[in-house]
Amino acid sequence: MRAWVISNGNIVDYDFFRNMISETDLIICADGGAKHAQKIGVTPDVIIGDLDSIEQHCYHDMIAKNIQIINYSTDKDETDTQLAVEYAIQRGCEEIILIGSLGSRFDHSFANVSLLKLVLDKGIKGRIINENNEIYLINDYIQLRGKVGEKLSLLPLTPNVFGITTKGLQYGLNNAQMKFGIPNGISNVFIKPEAEITIKEGLLLVIKARD
Repeated sequence: MRAWVISNGNIVDYDFFRNMISETDLIICADGGAKHAQKIGVTPDVIIGDLDSIEQHCYHDMIAKNIQIINYSTDKDETDTQLAVEYAIQRGCEEIILIGSLGSRFDHSFANVSLLKLVLDKGIKGRIINENNEIYLINDYIQLRGKVGEKLSLLPLTPNVFGITTKGLQYGLNNAQMKFGIPNGISNVFIKPEAEITIKEGLLLVIKARD
């Protein structure tokens, strides 16, 4: 089962996501992310959070539709998005996609990127998508499709990432090392419709970016 976690960050182009979500997917809204679900045109299976950001008319609409709402106290350590991701893990989802998880609050955006580690540790496929980016976190291997000329950035999330080897990218790496704080992996380029990245040790953010 695939889960979509919809948070309360920025979504500009709702059409961008509309055809990605299947009727068989699990739709989990983190609090105010319910408004994005409405605008995309999908019905959540569950809304999770402390309900401090959901709009009242949206809340009442969800109540009228008998959508499950799991209400947490505002006095909690976890973010609403973390709770939503943990719910997807508990449901046994094999893939978790986060949308509406990037926005003007960098602390929230970075916190949501860090949740990819929680997903990775469970052996589950995870990614963050918005209209301009697809963000993955790997500790071994990933294969991605892209258009020739599209950008692909590699950024270490641990002090060192060892044994980086790439295929299908303009600036190839063979058993290379990257260090956190030295962003040499920005804006590599697809030269084939498929790229492969392998690492031996560490955590590497892989970001397919569109301007």
